Amino acid sequence: MSEEISKIMVCIDGSENSIKAARKALEMAKKNNAEVIAVYISFIPYYLRRLPQYGWEGLHEYDVGQMKEWLKDIMIQAKEDNIHFKSLVRETTSSIVKEIINIADEEKIDLIIVGSTGKSKLDRVLVGSVAQGVMTNAKCSILLVR
Repeated sequence: MSEEISKIMVCIDGSENSIKAARKALEMAKKNNAEVIAVYISFIPYYLRRLPQYGWEGLHEYDVGQMKEWLKDIMIQAKEDNIHFKSLVRETTSSIVKEIINIADEEKIDLIIVGSTGKSKLDRVLVGSVAQGVMTNAKCSILLVR
């Protein structure tokens, strides 16, 4: 990776590997004087979003709270190291991978850092379906953290 890295995106899902990825993002941001954007994508099947009686409208606030809990130590470290750090939570009814790629394009990300496996048992098959999808579809460099 010899190109300049000024914007790093790290994908978070609360798993141990995603927290390791966030730590790696801070390490690389410090070396490169780069900004870090932590992203959490919540998958909500379309048919569930159509059922307001279940309180799905409050889900975003819940997701933001979850992410802050997962990242509280990371955010403290970023502040101590004077790293520009922001978090972004989005919900999707389609593909988590597509949403990650869309954010990377919108934010003009230079490097995406992902954990090798996610939180779900299904995601732990091989490399992890989200990590593999991001590696296959991203236009920028990818760093896979184990």
